[in-house]
Amino acid sequence: MRLDTGRAGQKLRTRQALLAAARRLMARGEPVTVIAAAAEAGISKATAYRYFTAPDALAMEAALDASVASPAEVVGDARDVRDRVRRVHRHLAEAVRRNERSFRIFLAKALEASAQGGAPMLRGGRRLPMYELALEPVRDRMSAEAFDALVNALAGATGLEAYLALRDVCQLGEEEAERVSLLAAEAILDSMLPAPPSRGDVSAG
Repeated sequence: MRLDTGRAGQKLRTRQALLAAARRLMARGEPVTVIAAAAEAGISKATAYRYFTAPDALAMEAALDASVASPAEVVGDARDVRDRVRRVHRHLAEAVRRNERSFRIFLAKALEASAQGGAPMLRGGRRLPMYELALEPVRDRMSAEAFDALVNALAGATGLEAYLALRDVCQLGEEEAERVSLLAAEAILDSMLPAPPSRGDVSAG
């Protein structure tokens, strides 16, 4: 999984271009529509509608997207893999806490689109490249399949859906929900991170 290259990378860039265009429309006080965002971004209407079919979903995700930093900003200068993963987890938790109501509405719209029998609303998947970058130091010590599995396990155990399950189903407060979610992430790392190389494995050159 390399979300920053190839076809997947192009899809991510197209989505980000539409979201940025929607934010520019909002900043100018203009109505946000899929057609207007496509024109602003220089993207065809047909392509834009593959990403967003409803203007309210586009406007909402554009606003929420602005509250999420880039993977490089989130990971920062941390070198230890666990510290890098913790930074991603903390950023996701803080973003959801700051915008909980908006994220709930956005998730409801995504679920409604799926429940009505149409194509599921495509999500941005912003946590995936964050965890990929956080885990980059161990990528060459894992198979591609194992690396993808670790990224997906962390993505599934943290972020919006995990936070809301802990809040709504487990009835936890904000801080406790974040703490328990981090425990799940740590357990995944304990189970799936490759062992650090021993001194005997390091080539003398």
